[in-house]
Amino acid sequence: MSEEIIAQIRAWHRERCYAMEQRKRSNAALGAYLRTALGWRKDAPAEERKAIEALAKDLIICGKLGAKAAALKTPKQNHHELAGSPEYKRFAKIISASIKARAPWDAIESESVKALEVLAEQLPVWAAFGAEIRGFGLKSLATIVGEAGDLSNYATVAKLWKRMGVGVVNGKRQGGLAKSASKDEWIEHGYNRQRRSRMWNVGKALIYAGGEYADLYRARKEVERQKAADEGLTVAPAGSIPKKRAAEFRSLGHIEKRAQRVMEKELLKRLWKAWRRASIQVNPEERMPASEILIAAE
Repeated sequence: MSEEIIAQIRAWHRERCYAMEQRKRSNAALGAYLRTALGWRKDAPAEERKAIEALAKDLIICGKLGAKAAALKTPKQNHHELAGSPEYKRFAKIISASIKARAPWDAIESESVKALEVLAEQLPVWAAFGAEIRGFGLKSLATIVGEAGDLSNYATVAKLWKRMGVGVVNGKRQGGLAKSASKDEWIEHGYNRQRRSRMWNVGKALIYAGGEYADLYRARKEVERQKAADEGLTVAPAGSIPKKRAAEFRSLGHIEKRAQRVMEKELLKRLWKAWRRASIQVNPEERMPASEILIAAE
């Protein structure tokens, strides 16, 4: 694989991630402000807290739809049920200002994604493996390469699994250590929450798109259901599990997370094998100079 292309992917990926984090911080700050202004208190009844959290989320969604309609010069086409409501009018200026303030970060992220897709398409593994997978786009490939680098540097697929946060260390899944685990144990696990989250998003895209990997996910869910039944456990949504009888159940979310993790590991295994099979030579005449990446992305 081209070292130059991989290096560029990693650089653009870092820029994209930085922009995403700034956007998330802005969203989190706006959400926190709205919840507080709406009367959220830690000691309030659970139902009241949930209602306030839901309203704050809906107000932000309404603001985003309004900003989109304004950008399209169709401001009257904000069809959110809160548009024009007293609740929205009360916070409209703050919501609008917050959304406008993150616009530069949205633009940087969009620019980064375009550049990443142009670069990822030049990797031999894209045509040899990625292009035919439903739900696995150029952005997903660029994300994995951006986080892991040159996959040929991983002697075994288990090392790649560990890098992406889906490995098993001493019989424990990464990220599954107890709160009482020592610092040395966490270091040995090498778990990076953000990297795991990005791999999770790659997996979710595969599930939503349908296709082979979505089928693998669904099949694994049934395996996990059967494993729970064999252990004498009942599978149910977490919200419906009685706290006093929690030991008798396994949550549906737990089943789904296990199934997705297995599916992601299979994707990484096949990608790792395809990468190693692909030619490590890239014709210099076909390689796009760094100066032309943004031009091609426009």
